[in-house]
Amino acid sequence: MKTLITLVMTTLMSLQVMAADLKSQDVSQWLTSMPTLKPWLEKNESKLSANISEPNNPEVVFKESVPALKKAGLYDELNGKVKKLGYSDVEQWTRITQQVTFAWMALEMDANKTQIDTAKAQYDAMIANPNTPPAQKAMMEQMMAPALAMVKLASKSSAADKSAVKPHQGKLRTYFDGEKK
Repeated sequence: MKTLITLVMTTLMSLQVMAADLKSQDVSQWLTSMPTLKPWLEKNESKLSANISEPNNPEVVFKESVPALKKAGLYDELNGKVKKLGYSDVEQWTRITQQVTFAWMALEMDANKTQIDTAKAQYDAMIANPNTPPAQKAMMEQMMAPALAMVKLASKSSAADKSAVKPHQGKLRTYFDGEKK
């Protein structure tokens, strides 16, 4: 779960309405900024998580991250860091972060559509099976909920955002694969 929180905190600080479409330059800037921001986010992860009502629910984490920064007294510090990296404020950085992440996830899902569809069909069959014990279903639903929420959010990524991210897909894969370790 710590990996999920770190990934979410470093990639999706809030669930805001996505405004302007990404440009390739936005993705480059984001990739350049993350080596500076990631250590700070990891260092402050426990303070942020303590101010999120449901730290295991990605949608709640996304929605409550900016308020959590403020509650933890960390907003001004992060705001100063993102401004030095060329962003107008934390909110702009978080909007771009979520757009980059969702677009990358959407592209990765498109590339692995058959595997994702197969896994989803197996999950749906297990949940629908009357012979599967309720406790096992509940455990599986709880385990899968964060991943399913992420898939749902990624599916909302715009075509323009995916186009901006596509040339950077390999670098982003390397970055996000490093997050899992």
